[in-house]
Amino acid sequence: MAEYNYNFDMFDEGTSAPKAVPQKKAKPAQRLHLVEETREVRRERAQILEKRNTISTYVIIAVALVLTAVVSSFIYLGASINAYDHKIASVQEELNIANSQNVTLNLKKDSMVSVDAVRAAAEKRGMIQRDRYQVTYFELAQEDYGVVK
Repeated sequence: MAEYNYNFDMFDEGTSAPKAVPQKKAKPAQRLHLVEETREVRRERAQILEKRNTISTYVIIAVALVLTAVVSSFIYLGASINAYDHKIASVQEELNIANSQNVTLNLKKDSMVSVDAVRAAAEKRGMIQRDRYQVTYFELAQEDYGVVK
């Protein structure tokens, strides 16, 4: 049997594990208690309350102004988006009208140029339609081609 020699020195206290540092408990802040309620003390307390009320009033007014500005900007941007949507709709309507007029004019143009009208105009100018024997068809092989420079 084999013997094993284990070294457990690294697990001893103080070598690898940090020691816990005791935390000091914070003492609660002591409030001053006045025994006598004099006129100066009441006046000081009233001034402190008045300052607090003034500051809180200014904070409320500032928050109200910021909220008013945000809501106003949302309303303004919504109105401008609505105006642009109406402009887009009117331009789209004009485009639809122009497309329908284009289709109508193309149909009129196509109806003006018919095979019978072309034949009549050609015969009026002295032209005749060629017969089958006048047409010669020929087939080109793939190798027979020319390059024009």
